Order: sequence, then C-alpha cells, then structure tokens
Amino acid sequence: MDSKIDKDTVLVQVENSEGGQQMVEKSKPNKALAIRFKRILRTSEVGGEEIYTFEKKKDDEGNPTTEDAEFYSFTGSKILIDQAINDFTIEDLPCPTVVQQYKAKNGQTFVKFT
Repeated sequence: MDSKIDKDTVLVQVENSEGGQQMVEKSKPNKALAIRFKRILRTSEVGGEEIYTFEKKKDDEGNPTTEDAEFYSFTGSKILIDQAINDFTIEDLPCPTVVQQYKAKNGQTFVKFT
C-alpha cells in the first residue's frame, strides 16, 4: 500500500494555463507493508500437529472473549516489502510467520521474515 507518512518530493511536468509545460514539485508516497497478525500465547503439539493458542479479543469490561484478537503493524522496511512481494503468494497466506530482528555489520538493525 502507499505510505501515509513516508513520502518523497518529485518534479513532474504539467500543463500551465497558457498551454505550455512547467515543472512542479509533487509529493509521492513510498510503499508500506500492512501486516495483519495474531499473537501466539502458547504452542502445543497434539497428534504430531502444532496447535496455537492465540490472544483473545476483550469485551467492554476487559474480559477475554472466545474470538481471536487481530493486530496490525505497518512498516516501510524495503527488505520486508521485497520479501512480501517476491517470496509469498496469496496461496501461502495466512501462514505461521516470524519476523526476526537482525544486526548488520555496520551496526544498523533490520527485520526480515524467517
């Protein structure tokens, strides 16, 4: 999706009122990735299969309901966007996924799907 925060300024050519062309600055949004996820509270194995216990939605009094809670996170990480576009297909999703934090040799921190 287009980012609502991260934008670049670009020059574009537009027609002016006299029919000529002029260059104007325009704001162009960079890409962002929206990740919808559930928090896993517990993992157990039943009959050789992994079973996940997810955090539950809360009612107005703050008590857990039977429905799984869903959360959203947005990122402009070029690595995660590239992986989402190139490494996943609609058929792959939804799937258990881990986003892991790494430290590069130059000291910068980045995240990627593992």
